[in-house]
Amino acid sequence: MQRHLARLVLPAALMALGWVPAAAQIRVGVDLGPVRIRIAPEPPPPPRVEVRMSRPSRSHVWINGYWDRQDDRWAWAPGRWEEPARRGSRWVRPQYQREGEAYRYEPGHWSHQRLEEGEDYSRWRQEHGRGPGGRGHHGRGHERDRDRDRDHRND
Repeated sequence: MQRHLARLVLPAALMALGWVPAAAQIRVGVDLGPVRIRIAPEPPPPPRVEVRMSRPSRSHVWINGYWDRQDDRWAWAPGRWEEPARRGSRWVRPQYQREGEAYRYEPGHWSHQRLEEGEDYSRWRQEHGRGPGGRGHHGRGHERDRDRDRDHRND
């Protein structure tokens, strides 16, 4: 009986594992709350080259892979198709900006998500005598919005 069960379960398990890479590139947008700005002592590595899989539906948006700051290291977030959690929301690519001897990191996020300072960035800013939002932050919002819109037209 156990052998018969193993013959049925094993092929099904292998088929499921074979499907995982394709499924890993598709995600339904989840509204996870605010996105936190981080600080890093070193820049992210160069982007990786990825292959874009076919679009699962007209409502899905391709999100290029990017380096994400996790704890005290850079981790690659692979490219994927994702469906926005809210209608009309657009993907805002990650931003990496040199600030003095460090790098300010604004994670990729949906336009409806709130961007706020993370604990490490706030602490770093206070230790280095930077004003709210960091040096050069004020007045660049319109320029950044224009760049975001251009990027989305090219996708």
